[in-house]
Amino acid sequence: MGGDSFGPSLPRTASEEDYFGDDFEQFGSTSGLMETSSQRPSWIEPDDLKLMHRIGRGLFGDVWLATLHNSTEEFDEFHEVAVKMMPLIADDRVRILLAKFEALFEAAQGLNRVSWPQGISTKNGKACIIMKFYEGSIGDKIAKLPGNALPIKDVVRYGVDLVRGIMELHSCGVLALNLKPCNYLLDEQDTAVLGEFGIPLLFFENSATKSEPVPWMGTPNYMAPEQWDPALRGPLSFETDAWGFACSIVEMISGVKPWANLTANEILEAVVVKREKPAIPAGLPPGLHHILRACFEYDYRRRPTFAEILRAFTRPDELFQEGDWICVRDKPGGDCTKIGIVKAVIGPDSLYLQLCDKLGEPVQISGGDRLSLWKDKFRTGERVKLKNSVSSPRFGWAGVPQVSHDKEALVVGLNDNDGVVVVSFRGSKELWKADPVEIERVSGGLVAGDWVFLRGGWAVDPDAAAADQRTSRIGVIHHVASDGKVQVAFLGRECLWTGSPPEFEKAVPLSSGQFIRLRNDVLSPRFQWPVKVPGNWDMGRIVNVLPNGGLMVDFPGRFRNRKGWWADAEEVEVVRIQEIEGIVQKYQHIESMHWAIRPVVSLLGFLIVARAGIVVVNVMTHPFQGKQVPKEEPARKIETKAVIDSHCVTKEPHNTSSSPLAAVATLIFGDSSSNGR
Repeated sequence: MGGDSFGPSLPRTASEEDYFGDDFEQFGSTSGLMETSSQRPSWIEPDDLKLMHRIGRGLFGDVWLATLHNSTEEFDEFHEVAVKMMPLIADDRVRILLAKFEALFEAAQGLNRVSWPQGISTKNGKACIIMKFYEGSIGDKIAKLPGNALPIKDVVRYGVDLVRGIMELHSCGVLALNLKPCNYLLDEQDTAVLGEFGIPLLFFENSATKSEPVPWMGTPNYMAPEQWDPALRGPLSFETDAWGFACSIVEMISGVKPWANLTANEILEAVVVKREKPAIPAGLPPGLHHILRACFEYDYRRRPTFAEILRAFTRPDELFQEGDWICVRDKPGGDCTKIGIVKAVIGPDSLYLQLCDKLGEPVQISGGDRLSLWKDKFRTGERVKLKNSVSSPRFGWAGVPQVSHDKEALVVGLNDNDGVVVVSFRGSKELWKADPVEIERVSGGLVAGDWVFLRGGWAVDPDAAAADQRTSRIGVIHHVASDGKVQVAFLGRECLWTGSPPEFEKAVPLSSGQFIRLRNDVLSPRFQWPVKVPGNWDMGRIVNVLPNGGLMVDFPGRFRNRKGWWADAEEVEVVRIQEIEGIVQKYQHIESMHWAIRPVVSLLGFLIVARAGIVVVNVMTHPFQGKQVPKEEPARKIETKAVIDSHCVTKEPHNTSSSPLAAVATLIFGDSSSNGR
């Protein structure tokens, strides 16, 4: 729970009154939280909760040991609970907080591997989340071991417990976001229980508090790149938890916390800017090493699902097995270029794959860093279409009426013997073969990776008030589900947003290298943007496009402060030189391509003017006087030089007046011989 340890070995540090100090009398039981919550099923009366002493402290509040009093007409019952003391919530955010907690409370009921919340209350003006009390955590356990590390067999056993707990949480649509050893609790049977259920997101969205706002969406040492300002670099997804889980596993194995000697800002620089990854200990089983490396992919869309992670922890010595559908990449981190079925496993990173273009001829492929499970396998009944990058399908589809990239097909089945997808088209009774790497899931004409515009009238974030907090209406489709729904990432929104295809229309995609500027109708942009001249926005170049459509922009035409700018795709337009009218405007566009263009052009202009001035001076001082007979000049001194070739040595005359220095002098001052001197 937010960096907290539930271990009873921690000494008693303060009583309620000692801890809250002057706030103890100021905040009573009449807060807006209590007034709003008293009729909710998750509400626990403050008088029934007695705080004992603090047992943990973390970024998202402190954890206290408390007693909860349950009273009926027949009996009184007291039992120990753990209480998470949240920051002071501003009155105007109470309603939002309670609605989100109530949804979380209902979703988490009945989970076996998660320490789900038992209710919410308030003590001394602070919201409290009541949970089951556990005697210890994995963080407590490794702190007492030599080297602060667990044996591999224990890491694998705990890992299976934790992955199943995370999958339970994800099945309710909840992200953990703060996965670390201190949040992995241990029950009486030494089974690991997940002690985190999305509190960072709950805090982050309601951080307009009476105290300091929560600065991060997790604990810095375990945070994925998109967790650092998720509204800007997001979105958060289930794959975000894969990064934090892998960080905690590395710590459990090595005994060293990731980025242990760095400050939060230094971790931000390493993870987000430099794209560095935590070091994976050597000597791990191949399955574990492979899955941990995949969890540290910078782009969350390339990270494994928790189903893949569970498989790796249940079979740590295996990467793949016969019958697996495998994606093959030309290089590590690249796009999937082939999809095949494993026919035989030769070694840890070498397989015999059956590809659909070589039926009956399995191909040996090596390189575990280029291989991964096909995480988005098609299902029968889904609709697919030919990818735009495919000029013609491998199997021809001759006879299919009006074949085009927009024509949709229905998946009839997958052939597990030859790696072929069988599809049918409307208007044809025949079945057709398809290469799985050439087709993609489609819904309403939309596929993953499409840029879309949210149609008018659909409010993505109605609670956002400030202009810099509003959500962009242009986003990127993250996933097309089997039921036809699409998940879209929007700049300004922390998490993926699920909608139906009619709610969107396609937008023009943007890519790195394009030159853009703010539209003329944008008066107050989301991000700061430089002005070239009063009344005109400067032009920049896209250097990176984030998964949510956010744009990182440089201004190469500026000598200073060129890098580190941002833009909202909804507010910009692409600038192309062939579409610019006027010579001056075209030159201004060229000038924006690099800061050195203006000085170079200015220098050339100066040289041209200087040359023209010299010509004028020569004309003025030596006016034309008609045709003159040149005087005889003495014979020029002739030098000889040796010219050596492959056959002989000869001597040729060499005129010293044709040297480079003489040529430059002639260019600037003219040829003195032409003046009759």
